[in-house]
Amino acid sequence: MRSAKPQDVIRFIGNNLTAPEDVDTLLRGVKLARAILAAPSMRALGFSELTPGEVADIEVVSYIRSMAKTVYHPAGTCRMGNDPLAVVDDQLRVRGIPRLRVADASVMPTLVSGNTNAPCIMIAERCADFMLAA
Repeated sequence: MRSAKPQDVIRFIGNNLTAPEDVDTLLRGVKLARAILAAPSMRALGFSELTPGEVADIEVVSYIRSMAKTVYHPAGTCRMGNDPLAVVDDQLRVRGIPRLRVADASVMPTLVSGNTNAPCIMIAERCADFMLAA
């Protein structure tokens, strides 16, 4: 958070692609994809590269940085429990902040093996139950 004012936009820095090894891996991936795309069998089917095109590695890295997305689903960043290190209690109330609850994947102790959508909906519905009962 930028300040104590709730209307101020949060600032989120995911630190994506800050490790040179990550960028190098993606650059190698682009080069491999290009090699596959350049295979005679692929050319025969009419496939060709659309973007970024035949440019220097530094331009490919710039393209990667502008286009790369993550499917990382943070979980467990706002731990639920009854111990002193838990951020929320068993009714999803944030400890020490009245009337604030957290109802998302951050309360999960670990990431589920499937899609996070259904568990997040369940957490939100359970939170609604807690709020309506209060």
